[in-house]
Amino acid sequence: MSGIIIDHTQTLTALARMRADTEEQRQRHASTRPALPPTAAGRAFTDRGAAIAAMLQQVHEAGAARIDALRDTTDAAQAQVRVFGDVDKQFGGELS
Repeated sequence: MSGIIIDHTQTLTALARMRADTEEQRQRHASTRPALPPTAAGRAFTDRGAAIAAMLQQVHEAGAARIDALRDTTDAAQAQVRVFGDVDKQFGGELS
């Protein structure tokens, strides 16, 4: 016996909430973009302003990638819990 006890329904419910929260966060994140005009660093420093704006965009994109990774991980966890539940039911049926 593995000693693993999972309440499949409760776990799937929690993962569904997590998935919904992740999707909400993804939508919020996608609705905004860094907006720094190159001239914000000063007219004589537009090259630096443009570089800062590019870096802010990279940070924003990295944030989106992390949110996507969380969504994908949550989806994978839901799939694994379903498989575990199906196997658990199958074995339970065989023991009856």
